Amino acid sequence: MKNNLPLDILFLIRLKANEFKSEGVHTINCDDIKEYLYAIKWKDCDILELCDVIDDVMSLRFSDVFDYLKLKVIKEASSMKIDDFSDLITK
Repeated sequence: MKNNLPLDILFLIRLKANEFKSEGVHTINCDDIKEYLYAIKWKDCDILELCDVIDDVMSLRFSDVFDYLKLKVIKEASSMKIDDFSDLITK
C-alpha cells in the first residue's frame, strides 16, 4: 500500500481511527482507512489537493470503510476452495 502521505494527513487518519474506536468500532484501523481511501476515494486521482484529502478523511464514515472491507472479503472468499475453510468447519 502507498505510504507517501504527509505526517499531518497520517495524523488525521489516526484521529479518524480513534474517533471510530470512541464510537465503539474497534475493528477498523489506520491501515483499513488508508486502504479504503486509496482504493475508493482516490482511485482515479492523479493529483490530490490537500483540502480534498483533508475533507475525504474528516467526512469518512464507519459504514463507508465497513462496506468496502465487507466487499473485499467476499471477493477474496469467492476465489477460495471449500478446503480453505476447513479450520472453520467443525466435525
